[in-house]
Amino acid sequence: MLAFLVVVSALRADDWAPNITTTAGWNGNTTNADRASDRIGTFHLGLELLSTRRYEAGRDDSFQLAGHLGGEWWTRFRGLGTLATGARADWRHKFGVSAVAPILVIEAYVDAIAAKESGRRGSASGVAISVRKRFDDLTRGTLAHEYSILNASHGVFDRTANETTLEVDRDLTDVSRLSFTARFRRGDVVSYASSPRPDLATLARRQVDLDTFGQTMTAYRIDATTWSARMAFLRALSLQTAWVLAYEWRQTERGPLRFTNHVTSTAWVHQF
Repeated sequence: MLAFLVVVSALRADDWAPNITTTAGWNGNTTNADRASDRIGTFHLGLELLSTRRYEAGRDDSFQLAGHLGGEWWTRFRGLGTLATGARADWRHKFGVSAVAPILVIEAYVDAIAAKESGRRGSASGVAISVRKRFDDLTRGTLAHEYSILNASHGVFDRTANETTLEVDRDLTDVSRLSFTARFRRGDVVSYASSPRPDLATLARRQVDLDTFGQTMTAYRIDATTWSARMAFLRALSLQTAWVLAYEWRQTERGPLRFTNHVTSTAWVHQF
């Protein structure tokens, strides 16, 4: 412990730097349903606030601590609304002084989650490892893997997942950028159906009847695989503010269950 305190006291710390992201989006299959009659789309609004402090540890290493506040509000279905608050921490190591030297990042987070529907309340945590590299003045890439856990009040909303992500960014101009992301996820999803589904019941770890979507539907928690692809256009509006327009396609399947999500969103990001 003494050695740790000596090291921390020697680090150079930057000031806390709040960052806020507001998002508006449309999900065409909020119910994660495979039958057309059960698919329900809706708009949602999101808010993420991070307040960070960075500590430099020598030439190649740094640590970052952050406080987190996030929330989601769904315009048609208030029961889906959540509010999360917690903390983030990461360690970064750069392999050399070159601008194209790769960077290794190990991150961890924990959140307490409040929700309008009591069964969705609980805690979320996770750990991720990533390698980031700049290939030239215009192009960057990131390869990451994350393990996450959600412990909810009702078991149907519990979640464990492993997700691998590959992201490539390409600057178009001094103020605009394109970002391409591909993901593979294996873990729990919740799919809803308005009529009995014995085929899903045999796969489900938990199930429960809910009226979240204005009618009685059965929620099935199923371990499934998801492939997704996302494209985003980013434009800087000032030195502190950027606008993001994105589209994401997701395909999830397990046995007889197979559904697609189309998600479009726009976001405003501001660094204070």
